[in-house]
Amino acid sequence: MDLSLLKALSEADAIASSEQEVRDILLQQARHFDKEVQFDGLGSTLIRLNQAAGPKIMICAHMDEVGFMVRSISREGAIDVIPIGNVRMTARTLQPVRITTRSGNKIAGLLDGDNNRGEISNLRVDIGAISAEEVELAGINPGDTVTFNTPFSQQPNGRVMGKAFDDRLGCWHLLELLRDLHSAELEAEVWLVATSSEEVGLRGGQTATRLLNPDVALVLDTACWAKNFDYGPSNHRQIGKGPMLVMYDKTLIPSPRLTQLIEHVARENSIPLQRDMFSNGGTDGGSVHLSGCGIPTVVLGPPTRHGHCAASIADEKDLMHTHQLLVALIHQLSRQTVDRLKDFSR
Repeated sequence: MDLSLLKALSEADAIASSEQEVRDILLQQARHFDKEVQFDGLGSTLIRLNQAAGPKIMICAHMDEVGFMVRSISREGAIDVIPIGNVRMTARTLQPVRITTRSGNKIAGLLDGDNNRGEISNLRVDIGAISAEEVELAGINPGDTVTFNTPFSQQPNGRVMGKAFDDRLGCWHLLELLRDLHSAELEAEVWLVATSSEEVGLRGGQTATRLLNPDVALVLDTACWAKNFDYGPSNHRQIGKGPMLVMYDKTLIPSPRLTQLIEHVARENSIPLQRDMFSNGGTDGGSVHLSGCGIPTVVLGPPTRHGHCAASIADEKDLMHTHQLLVALIHQLSRQTVDRLKDFSR
């Protein structure tokens, strides 16, 4: 596994619609392997892995992370910000962040807010300024993006920690597939799609799917359990226990035929699998599967601890098993297999 790529993706800053830092990493790898690239109107990046006469398969992950945007600057030098995406409430106070200015400069600061019985409001970033003029001299303007300032690190026992694992883990899997399968002979035509603006309403998943019109979609995403040290049977997002196969969320119930195919592939390859359900929220799968006349779609990916906050933790074994599952599944997606997924006459 190339963790240097995961480090680069994690440390890139990319809130919704301002995803060029992540896009540049993807484009660099696509050019290295001489792959065709397309874009939708929102900036979602579609990399064609191969050419084949078989079904068209879309494997997607979103580029954006939760973060903030500069809203205004007070005369005292406070930088007022608003959340972009569902930032966890407990991660909205006394967190190191960095502002990316329009010229590309990075300015470190401390996020703070007013705490009213656990509800954090009036968010602001402190860069040490004592006047609006000092903030403006630093090159900061309304509309500049703000992300958590968290370095990527390798932890003991084969774990990794970093910001924006939702969904840079998915983007990393796209690049690992590109590296491993760039010259493979496949029956299906595979597109690796990094979508824009998932955290603000599943937007890029919708537009990229309209552009591509795939036969089947595999959506890569991650999730964490509310109690990080709960190892009981109700927690199907335990790190080190294998990738999650999402059987239900608020926006998508995948085809049983597709989930059964993935379960079969996992068993055949001795890959551990956690069958999960989201009681709240959704993923790009919610918009992808409704495109056109309907697309068989499923969500899977490695679990994490912590989410929508300054840092998450993942297990390298889950990353490896997710990759192995995706490679084995891609080799199973022939025209005959995909036709069976879409044949409702029996």
